[in-house]
Amino acid sequence: MNDSSLAAAHNPVRDVLLTLASLVVIFAGARYAANLLVPFLLALFIAVILSSPINRLLQRGVSHWLAVSVVALATLLLLILVFLLLGSSVNTFIQAMPEYQSQLKALVEGWLVWLNGHGIEISGKAISSALDPGAAVGFFAGFLSGLRDTLSNLFLIVFTVIFMLADASSLKAKVSAGHTVHNSQVLSGLSNLAVSMNSYITTKAMLSLLTGGLISAGMWLMDVQFALLWGFLAFLLNFIPNIGSIIAAVPAVLLSLLERDPLLTGMIIALYLLVNTLVGNIIEPRFMGHRLGLSTLAVFLSLIFWGWVFGPVGMLLSVPLTMVIKFIAEQQAGSAWFAVLISSSPPRSDDEPAEPRSESNQA
Repeated sequence: MNDSSLAAAHNPVRDVLLTLASLVVIFAGARYAANLLVPFLLALFIAVILSSPINRLLQRGVSHWLAVSVVALATLLLLILVFLLLGSSVNTFIQAMPEYQSQLKALVEGWLVWLNGHGIEISGKAISSALDPGAAVGFFAGFLSGLRDTLSNLFLIVFTVIFMLADASSLKAKVSAGHTVHNSQVLSGLSNLAVSMNSYITTKAMLSLLTGGLISAGMWLMDVQFALLWGFLAFLLNFIPNIGSIIAAVPAVLLSLLERDPLLTGMIIALYLLVNTLVGNIIEPRFMGHRLGLSTLAVFLSLIFWGWVFGPVGMLLSVPLTMVIKFIAEQQAGSAWFAVLISSSPPRSDDEPAEPRSESNQA
């Protein structure tokens, strides 16, 4: 009797089904309420980034409200400046999209004719179904359009950020007061998660700003159209690990093909490779290491999934959102399997001897 009760209490099949059912309900509700949640998530993202300069002002003796006001005002002015600088470029790019798509289609058709003339038979329909550069450029136009629509609630987002930052100083004490001693481990894990996310988002923002600045400067020196827009796109997509920087290069390279200047296209590709190698492979590992705790497959799937749920903002915040889901799954024995599934490495068993640390591992 006791054994059967114990088996029922720890039924792995039931735990998996309950976890999956809970995730379906949560994600379906999130997608349904996306219009309400997206501005809040974007405000939370901005608030995390701004917490670092606010803490520096507090360390210099500035009052909390004054620090929040100064940083919020500077952020508002910066966002307005971005709108003024990029607004016309984004609108021009979106309006010219049908023409760009038709030109790219004609360019691909010309390549097919040339290949067929040299004895290489390739079906145009097969190429269009497998690789459509016009659709790729259209995707980025839709991405920018969705982000523009989200940022249309600029003042709502800014005021939400201000209230978040104003209440941040007392949030930890409130959470601590609402937990008992039995939940101290959960509270400690939540605090570690907040610190990790703050460090990740802040560091990633600085590195993304460096990436976008270098791309814009390089494009401007090469006299490429939409130089600021390509830098802004590189800044945004650099928040997506592993593939974000590659995706950011696609529209600039495709539009450069319309200039029919192989040297210019080669220089643009070289610029992206140089910047991504410098920032992504040299600078970023020194500041961030490999602290995500998520597998590469989980990061890629989260990009697709959160993009489907929340649109462009979901793509940008795919990693932090997945880190939160992983933390929640770790708190319950029935859903811990999901946290292990999306982790970067399996947990070490207690009876497994620890591997000696070599000098390369310590580095």
